[in-house]
Amino acid sequence: MKRFSFFRNRKGTTLVLHVITFSVIAACASIVVDIGVVAYKKADTVKATDAAALAGAQSIFYGEENPVQTAREYLEKNGVNPDDANIELLSGDKGIKITTKSNVNYAFAKLLGFNGTKVNANATAKVLAVTSVFSGIRPFAIEEQTFEFGKLYTLKEGGGSGSNGNYGCLALGGNGASNYRFNILNGYDGELRVGDYVDTEPGNMSNPTKSSINQLISRCDHCPKCTYDSFDPDCPRIVTVIIADDLDVNGRKSVKICGFASFFLEDVEGQGNKCVVKGYFVKGIAQGELSEAQKDYGLSGVKLTQ
Repeated sequence: MKRFSFFRNRKGTTLVLHVITFSVIAACASIVVDIGVVAYKKADTVKATDAAALAGAQSIFYGEENPVQTAREYLEKNGVNPDDANIELLSGDKGIKITTKSNVNYAFAKLLGFNGTKVNANATAKVLAVTSVFSGIRPFAIEEQTFEFGKLYTLKEGGGSGSNGNYGCLALGGNGASNYRFNILNGYDGELRVGDYVDTEPGNMSNPTKSSINQLISRCDHCPKCTYDSFDPDCPRIVTVIIADDLDVNGRKSVKICGFASFFLEDVEGQGNKCVVKGYFVKGIAQGELSEAQKDYGLSGVKLTQ
């Protein structure tokens, strides 16, 4: 009898151990699941906060009425309650800072007495001047000066203007009429930086200038047609050009890049050596490197700095 009692007691002990082991494993598994849910929610909150900050900063750049509201809308679209966010504009309207928090309710850890946790995210996006442009620069340079948005400027001079055979044309990636024409129509396909030197393209280049500029202007298929004060950012009439420190050079010479700017192509006027290209100075956004130290010539980018 004692022998059978021993085995019964042993089976009972084993069963208790199995129950305890299973409970521990189940508890650990539930915690792992809830940790995964928290990590997933954290990643989503960070993405939503970053997107809202970038959208708000871009809204600032374009001078829209309420960048804070734009940021709130982006948060809501991405599953974050905007009422749980702190949104503030940076000094001088140079950017936006957002702090968000979201509640995550546990599914399984409640069995252990834990109800949930909070996940937080921070993002700061700034509007910064461009120090390099990856591609798309048109072969024109305008001398450094104080620019005024909405004002008409000459991007290429006609005969009798300019300096010693230079009229504002550039030889980017090569020289000659064919290369010049390609760069007007498509933009230079290389990267250029502030501090780089580029060669001028001497001569009036009237025929390739007139035909190519007219072709660019005709590519605007937006309805209504774009104007300098109301345009699609991707309109072909919006061109990026180089700001040079000095264009008073003789013949084919190197000039230093001190910045980049956007212009809305208005017209190409005149025949022969009187060919002149004019455009309105406008704000633009470009893909490239950005810096707080760079002088702002209206061509900027939006960057997350936190």
